[in-house]
Amino acid sequence: MPPQYDKKMKKGGYPVLYQNDGQNLFDEADSIFNKAEWKVDETVYDLIARGEIPPIIVVGIDNAGKKMRANEYLPWEDEFLSPPIPDPKGALYPEFLEKEVIPFIESKYPAQKKRQARVLGGSSYGALIALYSALEKPDLFGSLLLESPSFYVNDAKVLAMAESAEKLPLKVYLGVGTNEGGKRECDPEDESFEAVVDVKRLALIVKKKSGFDAGGLKVVIEPCATHHEDAWAGRLPEALKFLFPY
Repeated sequence: MPPQYDKKMKKGGYPVLYQNDGQNLFDEADSIFNKAEWKVDETVYDLIARGEIPPIIVVGIDNAGKKMRANEYLPWEDEFLSPPIPDPKGALYPEFLEKEVIPFIESKYPAQKKRQARVLGGSSYGALIALYSALEKPDLFGSLLLESPSFYVNDAKVLAMAESAEKLPLKVYLGVGTNEGGKRECDPEDESFEAVVDVKRLALIVKKKSGFDAGGLKVVIEPCATHHEDAWAGRLPEALKFLFPY
């Protein structure tokens, strides 16, 4: 909740960031993969205090746990997962957001009930399902925060979906590191890693869409950054300032 939430609720409600992998956002003790966090609460409070973003609500949507997370976030089988899940249930996720998460939040908290005020975010598989959900339910979310995305799944089918979509989000933030694989040695100018290539592909798709505002896209390719919460936390301030401008 934003500072002074209990004392002074914003007239008309607050914009909301819905973020996948809720366990990894606020406290490293809850993080299921690395003992690291996105530092979402500290970052949001700091940016609000500085007047760099308006007061917002952040909803951390917990995943189904280390063993079941992929089943929840994958709309299609990932043949590179060990072992692969032959029939993952990620295709149900957009409806879960539409029918359960958003109605619950908007009935319990003073959240703005409009597409423009809803941002959906995630990293890795969480970014894949965020983009998939926004494409499947284009009237739900106005913006996306996508970090180190796993767009490669099923021959990058989600990028094909974006290319044929009639309606894209109003704003898209894309962040990725050039060393997502965590190699010991890194050439800061080497942008050949698959995640970087796919981020550039989505950026081009977004730019090509007729009527898309050029100011609605921000791409951050960080030299030698890895697939880790520390990288996502480091890029978070710029992402939030882009997605929630004053």
